[in-house]
Amino acid sequence: MGPATAEDAPRLDHRGALGVIVGAGVSFEDTVLQHGVPEDGRAPLLQVQVSLPLGAQGNEWTLGVSTAFDSRPTVALSGGLRAYFGEEVWKTFVTVEGTLHVTPAVSAGPRMGFGVQCDFSQVAGAFVQVAAEATAGQGIRFGASALAGFQFRTYLFE
Repeated sequence: MGPATAEDAPRLDHRGALGVIVGAGVSFEDTVLQHGVPEDGRAPLLQVQVSLPLGAQGNEWTLGVSTAFDSRPTVALSGGLRAYFGEEVWKTFVTVEGTLHVTPAVSAGPRMGFGVQCDFSQVAGAFVQVAAEATAGQGIRFGASALAGFQFRTYLFE
């Protein structure tokens, strides 16, 4: 057997990958509803997303749902871009997404995040991420979150 070549190394670039992202953490929010009732605090957060390939750089479209489990659970739908920097085991990423909160009050707006991911195999990685958002609708909401989780990928459809 000869020495290992670059072709023998597992791909860690996410190009063409279809994935599932699952994260848990904490959500912080400050909300003033339309009727002037303020709500603020922190709550446990669960987020699940599907990632779809975008272009040849390994970036991804994301579609997902997140739920913060407070006295009144909040549910939000999101979609956007997850852009990676690096093709090694460790890489950074940014997220730019639109968010639609459907409970307890409807509001929509942008969310931006930053994270670090360690791809420990070709089809799985672990990440940490922080994000902030501002939404408006049936009130104004400012939020932030800190998440840790896993991404599982398949190259079946490549």
